Amino acid sequence: MAKDDPKQTLTCFKYRSGVSALRCLVDGTLYFAKPVELNDILETKFDHAQPEAFSKIYLDTISEVSQNRGGPRLSPGYPCPPDFIAINTEENERFRQSCDNIGIFSAARRPNDQAMWAYYAENCQGVCFELEWSASIVQESQLLPVDVTYSRVARQHNRAEDWRTVFLDLAEKNPSLSLQELYELSLEEQFRRRMGILSTARVTSIKHTDWAHEREIRLLSGKAGARPLLKSVLKRVHFMRTDGAQWGPIMQELHLNYPHVELAQWTFHHGEITASAQSMMFKTVPVTDIK
Repeated sequence: MAKDDPKQTLTCFKYRSGVSALRCLVDGTLYFAKPVELNDILETKFDHAQPEAFSKIYLDTISEVSQNRGGPRLSPGYPCPPDFIAINTEENERFRQSCDNIGIFSAARRPNDQAMWAYYAENCQGVCFELEWSASIVQESQLLPVDVTYSRVARQHNRAEDWRTVFLDLAEKNPSLSLQELYELSLEEQFRRRMGILSTARVTSIKHTDWAHEREIRLLSGKAGARPLLKSVLKRVHFMRTDGAQWGPIMQELHLNYPHVELAQWTFHHGEITASAQSMMFKTVPVTDIK
């Protein structure tokens, strides 16, 4: 079996309270939340673009492909096929329902963010999981990594933008097909699936600028819920304080069931606000003849 390319490995970090971290370790799972379970009340909230806006992008794209092949530019009155409009309307509704039920795993880009230690890791009494996602694990688990973007403008989603991206790619890969043949291919499941993936990635990767300091990374799953992935991706556990109620049980669970996982303790220094991590390991020492 071919080895994964380290350059394609995604490394991200998940801050957890002591209770949550211990539950994840015992179960061996990572939780992919529904949008309504996340802390942004505007999560995946959007309006679909008006049909006219969809049609404009659709017509402009058809004209662009026609001209690129030496044909004429289609007139503005060139009609969208009625069956296409009907299918698009149905897809809009299915798309919204899909977004409402998608699973989102939120993660950070670094393990030394003081605000996240305070907010998500129980004021530094929790831990931070360092997770390494190889390309094969991402593919086998059918996950989609996305970088979150931040905006304060009204969210209007035009799925035609994703239709355009996929259609132009289809036309480029099939230069001998007519526009009618390309259109027929655009109605097939493979095309619509690619379009849906692109649209899902866009609409679920936008958050309000109030959250911009988090610089979030996400992995999207087709459905929400706990997935048994932790043992496959957990590389290192970062911690700061050792006085949390769950710190001892967490260390014991790591020692017993995650022997290859590394440990690192962080110390924040004042002055220039620097931070350092020291790798650690635990050993079992037998004790006998206790009196």
